[in-house]
Amino acid sequence: MDSMDVKKANLVFHDETSREYDKKWAIRFDEDMARFVLDKFELGLRGPFPRVERILEIGCGTGYAMLNLGIAGVLEECWGCDISQGMLDVCKENAEKLGIKVHLQQADVEDLPYEDSYFDMVIGHAILHHLPDLDASFREIHRVLKPGGKCVVAGEPTVNGHRFARVAKSLAQWGIRTYARLGGRLGKRPVRLREYRAEDEGSHELQELEHVVDIHTFDPAELCRRARRAGFRVARYESEELLSSFVGWMIRTVETSVEEDNITDRWRWGAYNTYKRCRALDRYLYRVLPHSWFYNMILYLEK
Repeated sequence: MDSMDVKKANLVFHDETSREYDKKWAIRFDEDMARFVLDKFELGLRGPFPRVERILEIGCGTGYAMLNLGIAGVLEECWGCDISQGMLDVCKENAEKLGIKVHLQQADVEDLPYEDSYFDMVIGHAILHHLPDLDASFREIHRVLKPGGKCVVAGEPTVNGHRFARVAKSLAQWGIRTYARLGGRLGKRPVRLREYRAEDEGSHELQELEHVVDIHTFDPAELCRRARRAGFRVARYESEELLSSFVGWMIRTVETSVEEDNITDRWRWGAYNTYKRCRALDRYLYRVLPHSWFYNMILYLEK
C-alpha cells in the first residue's frame, strides 16, 4: 500500500472512530489522567514540563495529551493539528467543556501549515507510527520549531514491546476461550464470547483498517538516528510500560472477546487498578532492564 492509500486509510479510520475513541481507549480528562499524561512527558524531558508561549500537538486526536496537560496546569492554550476532521471536532468539544483554549487545524504532519520557527515546543502521542514518511515529518517538525525548541512524542510502540504485546494477546485469547468452555463466570455471569453478527460488519471493517494505519514499530536507536539526519541537534529516548503493557493488552483482549454484559464497572475499576500497580513495578524494572524492552517509547528532540 502506497503512502497516499495509508493517509486515506488513516483519515477514514479516525473519522469513523472519533466519537467512540475516548471510550475505546479509556481516555478521561481528570486530575488522575492529567498526572498520568504529565508523567509521560516529564520522563521524556527528564525534568519538569516547561512553561512556553506556543505549543503544537501533532496528531492531536481528541485532545488526550494537550487537554490533560492543560488540566495539569502546564499549558493554558495549545495549537493542534490532525489529518482527521472528525477527531478535531471531538477535540474542540472536549476543550470547550474543560475551558482550555485550542487552535485546531486539519493538517498532514508531512506538510504543516505553520510558519518557520513558530513554536517553542512540539508534542505528540501515538502519532509517529501512523506516518508513512517519517523523514519528511521530522523535517517539518524541525522547520516549525524555534532554535532551541523541544519536541517530545510519547506512546510509540517499540519492536520488542510489540512482540511482547502479541504474546499477551495470544495468551489472553486462549485463556478466555478456555475459561468460557469450562463454564467460567465474569461479572457474575457465565462468560459469553462475542459473536459475529451481520450488524457488526462495519466494526469488522474498521478493525481490518486499524491494522493498515498502524504501519510502524520502532527500534528506538534507529529512530533517533533518523531524527538527527533531519537536522535535530539532540535526539534521545526513554521508554515505559513493560509488565503494565503485557497486562494491559491481556485486559483489552478479554474485553473485546466477551459480550458487553460480562464487563462490569467493578471489572473496569479492578483492571485499571491492576494496571496502575504494574506501572509502579515497571518503575523499578526500568532501572535494571534494557529500555528497548519496554513497550512505549518517548522520543525527545531538540533543535
